[in-house]
Amino acid sequence: MKMIRKGDIIIVMLLMISSFLPLGIFSYKQAHADDTHLQAIVQVDGETLKTFNLEDDGKTESFLYHDDHGHENLIVRTGTSIEIQEASCRDQVCVQMNSIRNAGDTILCLPHRVLVEVVSDGPVDNQTDGVDIIS
Repeated sequence: MKMIRKGDIIIVMLLMISSFLPLGIFSYKQAHADDTHLQAIVQVDGETLKTFNLEDDGKTESFLYHDDHGHENLIVRTGTSIEIQEASCRDQVCVQMNSIRNAGDTILCLPHRVLVEVVSDGPVDNQTDGVDIIS
């Protein structure tokens, strides 16, 4: 303990606190993102099949995906959220997932190659502030 000084403890504490800075910046940007115009895009093999506007209108919309192999997925939008309610796959992972409603959220039915993704059609912030969240 004689080798540890007061300055060493202060440096270690500052490094620990600054390691959470990227998380704070990312959380702040996510909380203040413009999510007023959200859309859910249903894609199969990269091809867009259906686009839902996620708006709080109290309506329920559904889309039944059916392919040549007999695969079926029932995708339902209720207000500002969307989910896969039924699927003919064995594992039912996509059905067990929660409904999604935020930009960047996805549901994937891997056996049927169905992707449901929420995207924002609002303006994209292309400003670079010099902070790299990954590192």
